[in-house]
Amino acid sequence: MASNFPKLPGYAPLHDPTAVDWKKTSHVKLDKNRNANNKEVPLYALPRPPKVDYAPEKTKDSKSFSQSVYANPFGTGDIQEQFEPTFVKLDKQVLRFTGYFKEHVVESSLENWRLRQVNIFYYLEDSTVMITEKKQVNSGTPQGTFLKRQMVLKSGMPIGSQTALDTDDFRVGEAVNIYGRNYMLVDADAYTREFYANLGQEQGEAIPIPEDSFTKSQVKPKPKKDKAMLDYLEHTLGGGKVKSQKQFLDNDRKVLRFYTYSDDEPFIIHYYLADDTIEIRELNFANSGKHNFSLLLRRQKLPKSFSVGQPGLDTNAESYLTEDDIKPGEPIIAFGRVFKITGVDEFTHNFYKENYKAYFPTGSISESKPPEQVPLVIPEYNGFGDEEDTLGYVKKLIPPKPKKDFFKYVDKDKQILRFTARFNTQVPEDVDRRFIISFYLADDTLGIFEPAQKNSGIVEGKFLERRKYKNKHNKDNFITPSDLAIGGDVVINSYSFHILSADEYTEGYLKEHMFD
Repeated sequence: MASNFPKLPGYAPLHDPTAVDWKKTSHVKLDKNRNANNKEVPLYALPRPPKVDYAPEKTKDSKSFSQSVYANPFGTGDIQEQFEPTFVKLDKQVLRFTGYFKEHVVESSLENWRLRQVNIFYYLEDSTVMITEKKQVNSGTPQGTFLKRQMVLKSGMPIGSQTALDTDDFRVGEAVNIYGRNYMLVDADAYTREFYANLGQEQGEAIPIPEDSFTKSQVKPKPKKDKAMLDYLEHTLGGGKVKSQKQFLDNDRKVLRFYTYSDDEPFIIHYYLADDTIEIRELNFANSGKHNFSLLLRRQKLPKSFSVGQPGLDTNAESYLTEDDIKPGEPIIAFGRVFKITGVDEFTHNFYKENYKAYFPTGSISESKPPEQVPLVIPEYNGFGDEEDTLGYVKKLIPPKPKKDFFKYVDKDKQILRFTARFNTQVPEDVDRRFIISFYLADDTLGIFEPAQKNSGIVEGKFLERRKYKNKHNKDNFITPSDLAIGGDVVINSYSFHILSADEYTEGYLKEHMFD
């Protein structure tokens, strides 16, 4: 018959597989110390016996359903006990143990193992066991019923053994094996200890549960000082700091100003007496090359010591900087940065003189003398590109666009002065060469064109590109129409030209604007 049961890991039938009669024994045939299956069950000496009541008045049904133990109605002093099966007497009699088991954590950089706390319940009625896990906030583990109520066989017994866990298997300070997992028992409740005391088997003293990394992370660090008690004792002795409301009303708009230096940079520290907060501002002068956002530390209480934590968390500071902590000759340390005091304003000087008999030097931070500017050296024009456009690269890293006189360009657009000229030279090949000089009034540029000459052997075409040219004989100023006088000489781009004549429009323009 046993071979017909499924061969599952850990499965063992708790009843006799050879039994053929499954009928329960009649209730009238039950003897003492037997369970519902008419098998012997040990009867324990239970603690806290029920209260002895007097027998109820006899009625048609003489059996009492409310009392199982009552005094003898005949007054003999004996106690009569009504018959009850053992499983009824042991009903709701439960032993409770507190324990834990160790669970390994794989593939985790935060912890290698963790402890899971459980409550183990042993039911005397039918020798069953139930395990529940205690709730832990943010533990990330399933909690509640860890093992539902059932009969658990002892480990290490021969195969086919039907021996279940008994009361002798649960001892405080020892481990009990349940389905291959060892549970360390650390404590038991008062009823359980009384139960074992009646059996003559005292349970051991409770032992503390060791802490794992998760439990340690949930414990908040206790402050070294009790601020509330310290404040109470100081006020009891007549000292202590005033309350924030009175401090605000007495010291509103009263600010201590300190002129300091840190890493050779000037800073101003403001200490607000109304709420003991500090603000640090960087002193930026004009043309210092620094940003306009000069606030180094926003207004807040400055801790005397701090530790770097996670972003968004408090510094867990226990004491903050007050006005009596600032002394002459000593620097102010703000989050590890040192600020050396060089002077204070008049109000701060008088405040420390009257209240703390301390003397701070008065003074402010003056702007340092700017360094001497190096004169701008303009290099000589190399002939590439427009000279005005090239000069922009010398004065600025990103050159601006050359400015043009837009109104002059609109008014004098397409107004061109034309002159006929020749080389001012005695070279035979260049004596007969002729040139047309075109001066554009819109942008003061000029271009030179060489027309064709018969039997000269020189190809006609553009002689000089249209752009502005300087007059070497007029302090290197750009050439204007007044420099192109008929019959005069002019040097353009190192070429000396003699002006021969001009067209009719040019002569009329020169006569009209000869004094411009």
